[in-house]
Amino acid sequence: MFKKAMAVFAIASAAVLGLTLPASADVRSSPDCQNSAGYQTLVTPRAAVIATNNAIVGEVQLCRQGSLYFAFVLFGQAMTASQYGQAYLVRYDHGTPVGTVTCDSSGGNGKVLPGQRRCWTPNLNGDATRYTFVASADQHSSHTGARLASGNTGIPTR
Repeated sequence: MFKKAMAVFAIASAAVLGLTLPASADVRSSPDCQNSAGYQTLVTPRAAVIATNNAIVGEVQLCRQGSLYFAFVLFGQAMTASQYGQAYLVRYDHGTPVGTVTCDSSGGNGKVLPGQRRCWTPNLNGDATRYTFVASADQHSSHTGARLASGNTGIPTR
């Protein structure tokens, strides 16, 4: 129990401080990787969402619930009145992009609005071995639409 509590504390502290935790070879459960069904499994190392001034403002995660995949973004601070955030999940079929969903897509919880810190996309089926996924996230100005920060999990993966 103590080890689990310390692990949760370490992950939460890293998120607050804007740190990216080291990559792990194993798929692991994450208290941040969540959707409407609760906490799910983190598939790839968390990726930083980096602002134009090189500050880390959040992290994006590729998550899995059984054979279903989704993207999750967690920002270090709540969006201000002039900001919003968005997560994206791209599904690839043999390396070719075949579909993208966002937090605003049906089944997602909606983009990150002022006063909020997180959102998730709907689930996409990844049961077929030919499918791989990339999760990404952006922070935008709600006044101009300009992208203020972005990040992604990189190479398509399962």
